[in-house]
Amino acid sequence: MDWADIDVMALMTQPDIREHYAKAWAEERTRSDAGAPSVHGSGAEDRVVQPIYLQLLRDLRIPVGEGVGDTLDVGCGAGRWVRFLQEQVKPRTIVGIDITEQSADLLRSRHASTETTAIDFRAADITDPGLELGGTQFDLINIANVLFHIPEHDLFVQALTNLRRHIAPSGCVMTTEYLPRTEMRTPWMLVRSRYTFEKLITQAGFRIAAIRAFTIFNNDPMGIDGPDDGARLLFNTVRQQFSTIEASLTDAQSLAFLTELRANVDRAVLAFCNERLADIDLPSQKLVALVPA
Repeated sequence: MDWADIDVMALMTQPDIREHYAKAWAEERTRSDAGAPSVHGSGAEDRVVQPIYLQLLRDLRIPVGEGVGDTLDVGCGAGRWVRFLQEQVKPRTIVGIDITEQSADLLRSRHASTETTAIDFRAADITDPGLELGGTQFDLINIANVLFHIPEHDLFVQALTNLRRHIAPSGCVMTTEYLPRTEMRTPWMLVRSRYTFEKLITQAGFRIAAIRAFTIFNNDPMGIDGPDDGARLLFNTVRQQFSTIEASLTDAQSLAFLTELRANVDRAVLAFCNERLADIDLPSQKLVALVPA
């Protein structure tokens, strides 16, 4: 995306993003109280990414799971990743933080500690220079779909500093990134290039331990370089067509079939590409594992 094509007045900063999500999580609480399903997160994407995430934890031998290890979920939002951590990873502790009190309030009402996992939610800002989380160094920090929503350079650097301060020496920060070759600015995001990203995480005291591509058609195709009317348009057209079909379905069986179809499309494309391309070059979102350098 060409910077010259963007209306500067439309660009969102951290206060704008905080205000938006405060409203979004309050609305999610209302829907949730009424028994409506969450509108945040893709079931198809979860089916693809979660097994990859678990395998990556095993491959890197991160000391977390089955009652072991302390985990921090940054930007816990409506609880999509909290559910995954609680139900599938099962660490000793999960601390969820979000820049909005509305998220913490929502999740306190929906998630409780279990015999194996103590859980706690609080409003906290990963870009706050004074961020304190009780002195804990976490074995796993999950920060999904957060860092590219911090467009300000100084706040992004502070977020990396805070992550480095709160990660255990043998721990891992798991973030979701796109890592295109060129930077892209949208009203919501600053998608930093792979070169800028690696430079800044290196300065913060991290190194990239692994990259795993996971979502081709079930998330924004921001991993594709070039203008919005090129390849990215074709990918977004497929996504819109899936959404149109989904909106036309009313019975649970058909919706479940479509969800699995969407997941299988991503699985098939990933399987093909993994034999031919490095994960960083796939037109997808990626799990990026950062470890202390």
